[in-house]
Amino acid sequence: MSSSQPTAAPDKLRQRRLGPTLAAFVIGLPLSAAILWPAYYGSLQGTLLARYVSHPVEVAEVILFCCALGALAVKLLGSVAGNAALSRQLLPAWDGRPVPVSEAAQLLAEVEKRPGWLRRTLLGQRVSAILEFLRLRGSTSELDDHMRALGDNDFGNQEGSYSLIRFITWAIPILGFLGTVLGITDAIAGVTPEQLEQSISSVTDGLALAFDTTALALALTMVAMFCTFLVERLEEGVLQGVERFVEMNLGHRFERTGAAGGEFVEAIRQQSQVLLQGTEKLVHKQAEIWGKALDEAGKRRTALEAEFQSQLSTALAAALDKSLAEHAQRLAGLEKQAAAHTAELTKKLEGLGKIADGLKAQAEALNRLQEGEKQLIHLQERLEQNLAALADAGAFQEAVHSLTAAIHLLTSHTSRPTVPLRKPGAAA
Repeated sequence: MSSSQPTAAPDKLRQRRLGPTLAAFVIGLPLSAAILWPAYYGSLQGTLLARYVSHPVEVAEVILFCCALGALAVKLLGSVAGNAALSRQLLPAWDGRPVPVSEAAQLLAEVEKRPGWLRRTLLGQRVSAILEFLRLRGSTSELDDHMRALGDNDFGNQEGSYSLIRFITWAIPILGFLGTVLGITDAIAGVTPEQLEQSISSVTDGLALAFDTTALALALTMVAMFCTFLVERLEEGVLQGVERFVEMNLGHRFERTGAAGGEFVEAIRQQSQVLLQGTEKLVHKQAEIWGKALDEAGKRRTALEAEFQSQLSTALAAALDKSLAEHAQRLAGLEKQAAAHTAELTKKLEGLGKIADGLKAQAEALNRLQEGEKQLIHLQERLEQNLAALADAGAFQEAVHSLTAAIHLLTSHTSRPTVPLRKPGAAA
């Protein structure tokens, strides 16, 4: 019964361990809710954060980014725990002399006494698997192959654990471009010539909102790629540390049968070189994949920008042509209205000219009356002078005759009919 417990223990530890795929949703969804809730309903409404999460595509980008952060956080915690495990005393001290394979069960029992977090690390699982293999086989035959298989499995699991993170890193820029295309479509579809006449800001605001999705996607992608690079390098360091620990503490700890020691050491050295070369190839391959992905993203972005500029230029040219045609029609109508108003004003001015002629005739009549009054005043002055002369000379009879003649003359002047004044516009 006691021999079956160590076998089940590593499986239970693996089941309890939270994987990056599950952590992406367990951690990422609450984290995205904690970011989006204040921007929509909390104290961050109207801020820059609320602007960059206003579009549904931007919300999807933030959710995917938080899922990637959740997966990276679990992997980062695992790497930190793995580094801490490398500094702990997982196995009892060894003096360098080979020991019987039967001691593998005792070593496995010692490992089971270590804390749970230490046994759940990559180092604890690798050591437990090797000791369990030795306990069940009872010999070191095929131990090297088993250790290489465990190492390859760990490297393969590490590479496969980044599948969801790489997919999210690839999907976020695609969502950004999709949001830009949808935003441009909405901005152009709602444009009318009247809006272009009044203000073009309604179009530019829509385009700015459309490009926010791409800007946010590129920023989140860069952050996710940088964090992935750091965590991946940290995990690679942990894997290399585990390989060194296993080779130093378990590779030569037990007595070997059937193979010469020199050949075994040489085989281990060759396998280590192959492992290092494989790691370098993986790193170079990963760098090439990221470089190609970035180049393709840049080409797609350039093509989308060129297509958008062409569509925008065409739409603006058509809208401006239509607006100019409508302006020309309106100007022609205004010219016709101005000509009609000018004709009416000309008719009114002709009537005013006739009234002015009548006023001029009345002014001339008034001038003639004023001249007649001046003549009367002059005759009165002459009459007074004549009367004075008659009084002085004593010729009263002649004065009477002169006075009579003057009266007749005055009467003839005053009996002339006067010209009546006519009102402007009255009939003659």
